[in-house]
Amino acid sequence: MHDWNPNLYLKFEKERTQPVIDLISRIELDQPNRILDIGCGPGNSTRKLQKRWPDAMIVGLDSSANMIEKARKASPDIQWIHADANGDLSTLGTWDVVFSNAAIQWMPNHELLIPKLFSLVNPAGALAIQIPEVSKMPMQLAIEETAASKKWQHISIEGDTFTLNEADYYYDLLNKLSDEVYIWETHYYHVMENHQQIIDWYTSTGMKPYLDRLSQDSDKKEFAKDVLKIIKNAYNIQNDGRVLFPFKRVFFIATKHE
Repeated sequence: MHDWNPNLYLKFEKERTQPVIDLISRIELDQPNRILDIGCGPGNSTRKLQKRWPDAMIVGLDSSANMIEKARKASPDIQWIHADANGDLSTLGTWDVVFSNAAIQWMPNHELLIPKLFSLVNPAGALAIQIPEVSKMPMQLAIEETAASKKWQHISIEGDTFTLNEADYYYDLLNKLSDEVYIWETHYYHVMENHQQIIDWYTSTGMKPYLDRLSQDSDKKEFAKDVLKIIKNAYNIQNDGRVLFPFKRVFFIATKHE
């Protein structure tokens, strides 16, 4: 997959950062000394962690060079690491908080990934993760329907674009690691000015694997237009002319006891 576009991602920074704020607020640690932000992107989540715990050593890690460059320029006082979280992270040591917001859905084998991330947590520390659950979202279904059409079947993706599981899956997985697990879901309703804004939002995330298979900008725009035609029937226009974009997210926090 091509590298990420941090500027496009941050077009909806406020909306993307609210789940970060909600997850951080549920971490019951007063003064963690070491915090690792997995899949930190352009650093919006890492900066919120720094605001909550200004005295902690905080490191943001991401596999995208573009995202890390954007994060480093915006916050040179934070340590940033360009690395793939699917690889060996043991050389980074252990942490009081291992945090990840909207990142591990891009990583396979959660039955191996979650225990690996939990192994990085210090005693009395916590693993805190948020995952967008888009598998049944009309926007995601519209993309898959468009890609499966005769016109676009040459860019259809075999297998799952994301690694997504229901909350009970993560509870059973975490329960083997910790006897203190908090897990919840939140449905956000983002207010979009129109249907095109939903396309703009998703272009930098869920639609990206499909757009990356198209070499011509004109084809990318045409694919997005075909998706737009479908979602206009899936998301109602409100009385004020705007469109609500429901977005489900799964959160969990697991504590490692001393």
